[in-house]
Amino acid sequence: MKFFLMKTIPNYYLLSTIVQTLLNMKKKLSVFLVLLILSCQSVPSASVPEADGAPIQLLKTSLEITVRDNLGNIVEGAEVQIFNTKEEYQKEENSIQGLKTTDNKGRVKFTDLDAKEYYVNVEKGDLNNYGAGIKTDELVPKRGNKVTIIIE
Repeated sequence: MKFFLMKTIPNYYLLSTIVQTLLNMKKKLSVFLVLLILSCQSVPSASVPEADGAPIQLLKTSLEITVRDNLGNIVEGAEVQIFNTKEEYQKEENSIQGLKTTDNKGRVKFTDLDAKEYYVNVEKGDLNNYGAGIKTDELVPKRGNKVTIIIE
């Protein structure tokens, strides 16, 4: 009798382990199948209109401006404005998103912009960009655009 128990206990344990492994695999397979089915479901995309009829834009057009002095050093605390037209730039009226100040890396960011050219005004103390570039290239839509402005 002792021999019979010793023979059957390891077999029972092995069988139990196999059954348990199969049940665990079944649970994991069930979860995997549910996730697979859910991932195939139709999800609203960027083309779904908002309540006002305008399409939702997941990636927004932005402009990051880095300000440097004529030696190439970053300029923290510079005041930056962007304008739609040269006339608004010259009169310093109707700036887009108001006056922004550069951070400790000399950067400032404007978001949710139209993909077009902008006029940039930068000042810090007696330094400005009047003699340097004042107009950006046309911004690439739905991208983070970057430009460096030199102030003297």
